[in-house]
Amino acid sequence: MSKTDGDIGAAKSVAAVTLDDSPGLLVQTGDTLLYGIHIINTVAAISYLQLFNKAALSDVTLGTTVPDISLPLPVSGILDADFTKPIKFDKGLCAFSTTTAGGAGAAITHGTIIYA
Repeated sequence: MSKTDGDIGAAKSVAAVTLDDSPGLLVQTGDTLLYGIHIINTVAAISYLQLFNKAALSDVTLGTTVPDISLPLPVSGILDADFTKPIKFDKGLCAFSTTTAGGAGAAITHGTIIYA
């Protein structure tokens, strides 16, 4: 059965101690609802959080696979986003932190992803 917005009671969070371009983070395989992101950019340059609707990290080739969502992270700052309506990923959710919106350069960030 497919997940819907009503599944908020099942929300979990995953804290990524280090999120970068390799290996990235497989948040969850299969139906995933993204409720929020709380990420700290620890570098003195803009970084990007790339999110992919993929079942495995190996399904993503950074710089070639187009991200489903690419969010800029402020210089040495915080991206704190809670979504009123969750964003659905039907295959799974893979996350990477990079130096460009669709590229492959590593950028180290720390944070929490809230999902169900």
